[in-house]
Amino acid sequence: MLDLNKLEKTWFFKKVILKPKELLFSEWEKDQNLYIIKYWELYVEKFTNKEKKEVKILATLKQNEIFWEASLNNNLPKQTSIRAKTKVELLKINANKDFEDFWKKYREEYSNILKYIIFLSNKRLNESNALITASYKISTEIIKINNFNNKAIFELIEKIKDTIWVNKILYLEKNPVLDNYITLKYDTDFPWKMLDKTIEIIDNKLDLLSLKINWNYYLQNLNIWNKNYWYLIFIKKENAFSDNEIKIITTISTSLSWVLKQKELLEEQKNKEYIKNSW
Repeated sequence: MLDLNKLEKTWFFKKVILKPKELLFSEWEKDQNLYIIKYWELYVEKFTNKEKKEVKILATLKQNEIFWEASLNNNLPKQTSIRAKTKVELLKINANKDFEDFWKKYREEYSNILKYIIFLSNKRLNESNALITASYKISTEIIKINNFNNKAIFELIEKIKDTIWVNKILYLEKNPVLDNYITLKYDTDFPWKMLDKTIEIIDNKLDLLSLKINWNYYLQNLNIWNKNYWYLIFIKKENAFSDNEIKIITTISTSLSWVLKQKELLEEQKNKEYIKNSW
């Protein structure tokens, strides 16, 4: 771990303080500063359209992380924007003007920074690899689906469970009749068995007490057009869910939402044909 107080005392590193939601730099800007987060968290954002009116949060940077280390090698435009999630305190050093002088005077601290950059780069590479691998596995399973029915959904949930190494997954659907209730349809503890347990929604929140979850869990909403129709609850015995695990879950869940929507559309079509043939 870097001694940030010691780095600040060298005078080569300058302090930057951001207010919540304040922008540090925007996509396509240039600067040659390397940044280290001293306190709290930042969002990594990217524009989703050419008009730069909408952004997507790609990741969260946390205390002690180094970012924009690419400034050590080039002065290319930024590929993302960085915005404060909370009040943030940063240290920055100009890689073009000051880093070489810092190296000459503080060899040990310079070496520690490079080692830490290598450590973070390997960590981020491993996390990206885990995300790509999981996404590929689930996408491959989705391509194989011939019939968008409950059996296909349950098989896919079992594949997701094995892919992301959780102990259990619960799948719930919005009740089509009662607005304040959802239905537990599947529990990986009971493979291939369709359930029908009704659970109340209180103040727009699931009554998780009725599910008797005693381990760490993460609730993922599955939605289409910003409306929540389905829910997945991922459960594991050890350790809380990491940021990268949540990122993997979110990415995979987007694909599952599409599958569930196809199932819903097919059921609507069958119902229309049934009504039509009944007349």
